[in-house]
Order: sequence, then C-alpha cells, then structure tokens
Amino acid sequence: MDFKDYVKHNQEVIQFVKDAMPGSIDKYVGTLDYASARFNTILLKLSQEPLMADQYKDEIKVCFDAIHSFYNYTKKYVHAPYIMKPLFSLVLYVIGKTSIPKIKLLLEKINN
Repeated sequence: MDFKDYVKHNQEVIQFVKDAMPGSIDKYVGTLDYASARFNTILLKLSQEPLMADQYKDEIKVCFDAIHSFYNYTKKYVHAPYIMKPLFSLVLYVIGKTSIPKIKLLLEKINN
C-alpha cells in the first residue's frame, strides 16, 4: 500500500472523530484521535525518507490495521444494544492495550 492510500483510508477515521458527539465514547474517540495523529506524523516523516519507509513498511501496516480495528469496534460499540456494549468495550480495551501502543513505539523509533 502506498502512503497516499493510507491517508485516504484514514480520512474515514478522522471524519468519525470530528463528528463524534461528547459523551460516553470520549475515551474511544480520544484514542482514535491520538492514534490517527501519530500515524499521520509517521507517514509524513517516512515520506521524506524513502529508505526508512521501506524498512518500516510492515510495522506501518500493523499500525494501520490496529487503528482500523479500533475504529470498527468503536462504531459497533456506538450502535450496539445495551447488552452488547460490555463485550465491545472489552474488545476495545484489549486492542487499546496491545495494538495501539505499537503506533507510539514506531513514532519513537522513527524520531530517534
């Protein structure tokens, strides 16, 4: 996937964050906002250095998949019946603890 494709697919997440109403999903929207911002920073820095981009292309894909997985489960959480919300909340918690930190780690690797 090209950087341009990542940015285009990430626009959906950014629009969701912009349109989110304050309330019970604030922590999920905040996580998506930070993750998207960090991911876009990674793409910007790597677009300036193509040799580094080749080195980190697998990790970029993992980060992209983590953001979209979190985004999809957040949408499911918003539209789920009350009885299903704890299940989606648990899935979001696991993704947030295992996959989302990889974005921050990749950004730190690229900055150093």
